[in-house]
Amino acid sequence: MRLMNSSKEENKIRIMYKIICLISFIILITVTVYGAITTLMYGVKVVGETFVNTEFPPPTIFPIYAKPITWFMASLIVFWFSLLELNKEMISKFPKFARHLFMLIAFFAGSMALYEVLFNFTLWGSLMSASEILGELNPDILINPFPNPEVRFNLVFATKIFLSITIISFYTFYFLRRIEPEYYR
Repeated sequence: MRLMNSSKEENKIRIMYKIICLISFIILITVTVYGAITTLMYGVKVVGETFVNTEFPPPTIFPIYAKPITWFMASLIVFWFSLLELNKEMISKFPKFARHLFMLIAFFAGSMALYEVLFNFTLWGSLMSASEILGELNPDILINPFPNPEVRFNLVFATKIFLSITIISFYTFYFLRRIEPEYYR
């Protein structure tokens, strides 16, 4: 009886992850298509600008709204989490070498992305201070002209993308470590 209840519970969890995975994937595709279309229609002066300068749905229509980059970030994190959980059994059957290689890659990617997040927050704080002195404080328009002034990045966009990569990478590392069989530890 207990095994049967456990099976039903596991099935409910799988269904929940499938639904969340599908919804978040649809949001990711929608926001990406929106970004591509607006970029093609209006051109790109600053990478990520189209993801930061609007709210969806418009605040006048619905009380719950966010920037497209926020929808993208939240959906990406939830999608990756759900995808890993849905494929836990398959991933646990990967060879030990592959799992450890993926752990190394995830840790490395998370470390590099964390540096970018810290760099962006430092730059963001400095630029906000400079903007405040000039009386033009709007964190959504701040850009990172480094390393190439021809390809500038919106700091809100860049920071949220790198923070997402950091979270995904470190969760992947944790996930792979968690599913590692006891006798390998």
